[in-house]
Formats: sequence, structure tokens, C-alpha cells
Amino acid sequence: MRSQLRRTLPVRYGQDFAAVMDGRTRLGREVRDRLQALVIDLGGDDTLSHAQRSLCRRAVWLELCIEHEETRIAEGGGIDIAPYVALVGSLVNLYRVLGVRRVAREARLHDVLRKAGGGNA
Repeated sequence: MRSQLRRTLPVRYGQDFAAVMDGRTRLGREVRDRLQALVIDLGGDDTLSHAQRSLCRRAVWLELCIEHEETRIAEGGGIDIAPYVALVGSLVNLYRVLGVRRVAREARLHDVLRKAGGGNA
């Protein structure tokens, strides 16, 4: 039975796009890693509202769409500047709403002990 997980970025955004990406592919891992990095920068999943998590997923999708377009341009494809600028502007606005600075998380004893090598975690 062939996997129903995606190996390519969907043309249109769907709320579950990150969940249906095949984590065995480079793109699937990239989606997962970028989403995780953004969530961590914002203080962790347990600190985010539903709306913030939704915006994080959209920001990652836009990043990948922008990079796909930049790769196509670099490989000699023509540039249609209006859609490209619209994508970049949308991403900037999402980052502005989310905040583009890292938020320090409260240290947990488990993490401190593990990092120090003194814990059995």
C-alpha cells in the first residue's frame, strides 16, 4: 500500500499541510523543523494560542513557497515580481503579528539536569 503522505509542497495552503507531509523526505523534514523552530522562538507550543499556531503554519508554508520561487528564478526562470512581492509582504506581516524576537522559556528542572549531564532523563 502506497503512503498517502505528501512529498511535495501543496499548491494551495491547507490547515493540515504540515501533518500530511512525508517526514522521510527532505521537504517533510524541512517543514517539521521550520515549524518547530518558529514555535520554539515564540516560547513553545504550550504558550501559543490557537491563532498563533495557525499563523506559524502559514508562515512556514509561505517561506517554502518563496524559496521555491527563488530557486526557480535562480535556475533561469522568469520572474513575475508582483506575486513574489505579495508572498514576501504576507510573510513579513505574519512575522510582525507573531513577533520576530525569541521569547525565553521558563527553565524546567528536567531540562537543566539533562543539559548538565547530571540527570537520568
